[in-house]
Amino acid sequence: MRVLIAPMSAMSETSGPISRSVALCHKLIEKGHEVAFCSAKDVNFRSVENVKNYYAPVPSPFGTPMFIGKKMLKMVQLLGVQKNKKVNSFEQVLHFVGAISKKHFYKDVLYIRRAIQDFQPDIVYAEARISAIVASKLAGVKVVSGYSYPLQKSFASNPEYSTNVKRFLQENKLPQIDSVLDIFDWADLKVIPSSYELEPIDGKNIVFTGPFLTSNIEFVEKPKNKIIVYMGFGTINPKIVIDNLTKAFEETNFQVYIATGQVKPYKKNNINVNKRFDFSELMPEAIAYINHGGQNSIMTGLMYGVPQIIYPGNVFERRYNANSIVNLKAGVSLEETGFNNETIKKIVNDFIDNPTYVNNAKKAREQLINFGGVNKVVKVIEDLI
Repeated sequence: MRVLIAPMSAMSETSGPISRSVALCHKLIEKGHEVAFCSAKDVNFRSVENVKNYYAPVPSPFGTPMFIGKKMLKMVQLLGVQKNKKVNSFEQVLHFVGAISKKHFYKDVLYIRRAIQDFQPDIVYAEARISAIVASKLAGVKVVSGYSYPLQKSFASNPEYSTNVKRFLQENKLPQIDSVLDIFDWADLKVIPSSYELEPIDGKNIVFTGPFLTSNIEFVEKPKNKIIVYMGFGTINPKIVIDNLTKAFEETNFQVYIATGQVKPYKKNNINVNKRFDFSELMPEAIAYINHGGQNSIMTGLMYGVPQIIYPGNVFERRYNANSIVNLKAGVSLEETGFNNETIKKIVNDFIDNPTYVNNAKKAREQLINFGGVNKVVKVIEDLI
């Protein structure tokens, strides 16, 4: 079987789509299948040895010229403008990153179609990438898409941003839509790396797999002395994160690991800052996981039984995910104003004193791991073919 993997691209940091795509790639190869990528070489790009990657363009914020988009992104990061901007839907996200601007969307579909024509896949796996679903439709190739509860049009949409995509569909005699989120329904199968309890979506072409990386996680009880932090992009300025966590824990026995690509790596006493860390090594010893509420992040916390402190900001998806963790009683969700050293230190101490959070996270882990993770994804793709 030949599978073309097409993850979502963005100029800003977003680790979920590429990490799930790489995990799927490795498992497909392990099962004896041929794999290729059609992935833009953005800040999130990760190559896989001996796996071809077909060219794809990087979207620029709001569809602006690339040099303007880069300056705009740096300015937004520097001033912290993103934390005050409410993000209402995934449709709006696609508009912000430039994925559905006319110039980019037309080019992206073109290059994915070229990759399909050259690689001749049996199936395309689109990780939250609308253009890959459209390209597969045009090429007459089956497509599986990553999906989640907040990506539903019924949950939240902004059809006013769909004009360019609607025009493309009309020009190519494809079915008309109200919102670009309708295009997810074109997929032959929608894969949800979660559970029905966390994301209650019904439908014949829906499959729940749990987090992709379940098969790589070995749960071992170890002494807990680590605090792990990943805030992604768009919630809290990383310098504020580092400053407050340093004040909270610099004279304690905790080792603090802050993953961010927006600050130069450094280590000072027990404070460790780097672009990324191997969470599989750190999580078994973590007492708390501070994150932005991205799907990958909350699932990582659950799969290692680590209580979470979530700052979702004004982003619709992150707020939904944060509420899921709160409902499980596996962590807490706070507004940006609650990111200060005293509040965080108090919550971490509560995690230590109150085993309820850990126990609920472990319980959710047992339920999620039974889905099979990336092994289940490969199985349903094989069955579809």
